[in-house]
Amino acid sequence: MTSTDLIVPDPVFRRVPAGFGLRWWMDGWRSFMQAPLPWLGLAVALLVLLWLLGELPMGGLLSQWLSLPLLAFGVIFAALLRKRAAQARTITPQGMPVEPQNEGTLSSTTQRWTGRIGPLLLVSLLVLALGGVIGAAIVMGLGAMFGLGLASFGAFAKVMTPGVGMAAGLGALAGSLMTLLLLVLLALYLFSVAFWFVNTLVALGGVSPWNAVKLSVRAGFTNLAPITLFTVLLLPISIVAMLPFGLGLLVLFPVLSGASFASYHDVFGDEAAT
Repeated sequence: MTSTDLIVPDPVFRRVPAGFGLRWWMDGWRSFMQAPLPWLGLAVALLVLLWLLGELPMGGLLSQWLSLPLLAFGVIFAALLRKRAAQARTITPQGMPVEPQNEGTLSSTTQRWTGRIGPLLLVSLLVLALGGVIGAAIVMGLGAMFGLGLASFGAFAKVMTPGVGMAAGLGALAGSLMTLLLLVLLALYLFSVAFWFVNTLVALGGVSPWNAVKLSVRAGFTNLAPITLFTVLLLPISIVAMLPFGLGLLVLFPVLSGASFASYHDVFGDEAAT
C-alpha cells in the first residue's frame, strides 16, 4: 500500500435553497431539545472558560484562537445526538414516540474532539492570520477614505462661508463615516461566509486545515443565499437571547452548534457528516 492509498478525498459540496437558512435554525432547536441539560452544562462551561481566558494576559487573543476548537466540540455533540436520534427512529415502531439513548454521548464527543484538536487549533490560527491580513487592508482603506473626507471638509470650509462650510463639511463627513461603517459590516459578513464551514470540515469531515479553508470559501459563497437568511435571523434572535440578563446565551450556543452541523450536513451530505 502506497501513501496515496491513504489519502481521503475532500467532501463534495452542493448548493441548497435559501429557505434552508430557516431550516438550520429549526434543526438547531431540535438538537437542543434532544438533550437540554447537557447542552446547558456545556454552555455554562464555555462561558466560564471564556471569562477565565479574558482575565489572562492577551486573553482576548487566546479566546479568539480557541473559539473554533470550542465551537467544534458543540458541533460534534450535535452530530452524535442526531445520529442517536436517527438510530432510535429506525428501531421505534410506527406511532410510538422516539426516545434516543444519549448516554455516553459526551464522552464520545470528547474522544472525537481530542483526536482533532491539533488540526482545529491550526485552522483557527489560519483563520486568525487571514483575518488579521484582511483587517489590516480594511484599516488602510478606511484611513485613505477618512483622509479624503477630511480633505473635502477643508475644501467646503474654504469655498463657502465659515458657518455653511462647517455644516456642509460635517454632513459630508457623516455620510462618509456611515458608508465606511457599512463597508466594514459588509467585509465582516463576507469574512464569516468564507469561513462558515471551516470548523465542521475539520472536526467532522477530517479535512486538513488549509484544504478546509479553501473548501469553506467555495462552499460558503456557493450557498450565500441560505447563509444570508440565517445571518439576518441571527440579529433578532441574539437580541432576544440578551434580554433576560443574557441567560438566553445558554440556549443560543447549543442552537448555533446544532444549526452549524445541520448546515454542514445539508451542504456536504450524509457521507461527509459520518
